[in-house]
Amino acid sequence: MELFKRKMPRQGRSSARWCACVLFFVCGFLLLWGSLYGYIQKTGHFFAVYVNGMEIGLLNEAGTLDEMLDDLHAEAAEFYGNPVAAVEEVSVEEVFRPLEDEDREEVFSKLRHLLSFKVEARMITIDGRDVLPVSSEKEREKVVELVAGAYLPDKDNVSLETVHMEEKLSCRPYYCYPEDLYEPETVATVLLNGSDRLETYLVSRGDSLSQIAYEHNITIGELREANPQLNGDLIRVGDELSLIVPEPLVNVKTVERITVEEKIPYETSYTYDSSMWKMRTRVVEPGEHGIKEVTYEVTRVNGAEVEREKISEAVLQEPKTQVVARGTAQVPSRGSGSFIWPVQGGGRITSGYGWRSGGFHAGIDIGARAGTSVLAADSGVVVFAGWDGGYGNSIVIYHGHYYTRYAHNSRNLVSKGEAVNKGQVIATVGSTGRSYGDHLHFEVRIGGIYGQTVNPLNFFRP
Repeated sequence: MELFKRKMPRQGRSSARWCACVLFFVCGFLLLWGSLYGYIQKTGHFFAVYVNGMEIGLLNEAGTLDEMLDDLHAEAAEFYGNPVAAVEEVSVEEVFRPLEDEDREEVFSKLRHLLSFKVEARMITIDGRDVLPVSSEKEREKVVELVAGAYLPDKDNVSLETVHMEEKLSCRPYYCYPEDLYEPETVATVLLNGSDRLETYLVSRGDSLSQIAYEHNITIGELREANPQLNGDLIRVGDELSLIVPEPLVNVKTVERITVEEKIPYETSYTYDSSMWKMRTRVVEPGEHGIKEVTYEVTRVNGAEVEREKISEAVLQEPKTQVVARGTAQVPSRGSGSFIWPVQGGGRITSGYGWRSGGFHAGIDIGARAGTSVLAADSGVVVFAGWDGGYGNSIVIYHGHYYTRYAHNSRNLVSKGEAVNKGQVIATVGSTGRSYGDHLHFEVRIGGIYGQTVNPLNFFRP
């Protein structure tokens, strides 16, 4: 026992104290580091938010970003009146950022500033080809209504049977910026008027700018604009002209029924009257057109008629036959073809038959004093007596084969339908109409009042 109760040496006691101190400090450091590490591990993990690859801030929870995006989508959808989709790509990535803090308000503010939205729309298509977008299915239906109704009849006597577009007009889901949407009226106008298709026209003999413009339903100004090489109105055979021709994107076909009243032609029957010359006729009873109601089925494409079929007709009023009397009396002293000189006392020829400086002269001019008697060159019937333009006071006599004209008279002394004898005074010399000085203009024609001319001097025997 004595041995155990002996005290330890002084040097041993010092070493033990030192070891205990070291152990105390080591344990304290470990405890402190463990607590600090746990804190750092707990607070340094975040979710970084990116817009098109650019970081805009940190969030503690990924779900917070979903809430923010839902709020922004709802806000934009309410503003535009349609569902929306963000244009920019938004992504999130878990990161370890010790000693940093969440910046929720900054993230939301940057999202609001950086994000743009496209609205849900409907792209109008023709036979699968995109045309223009509208905002909704309701507006697509309005486009169809406007296009289909563009060529509907607006007359009381026309009823629509069918209407359809030859092309397939449909739509597909589509997202676009709100400012890129079109009103239904604009889309319908584009579909009906279409795009411009360039055509080339080859100038032919007799063509003119006005004629070409009229035939292709464009103005001369548009034709000039399409052809800046034009010099005034000059075009030559073989020139190529550019035409800008409207080409619709849709063709609207309508079938309609139209009811109209039409005239029924009247017939003519003839009676014979021995009190009239054989050449003359007279209406005894005037004819009257009948009336019928006709219904047609008319097919149009883009308003232009392409087919018409008669469906029914009903007579509303029968036509009344016209009765015409024909003369049977023979013309007295029918012309012999041997003429006497048509100016009493002779006169003198001041202009012959044929070409002269003013053009072709169809007769001969016989100069005489005003008032000199004009004689019928042969027997016949007066078929014209009156004013005849440049001929002035004029008379035409039919001789059975030939017609003679007596022009520029001061007075006519016979009337139409009157029979005259060779040598009878029918007029007096004058200078009426297009005339220079007193004279008789005398013509001989065959085949009609204005038929082929013959040289009058051939009919006078020496």
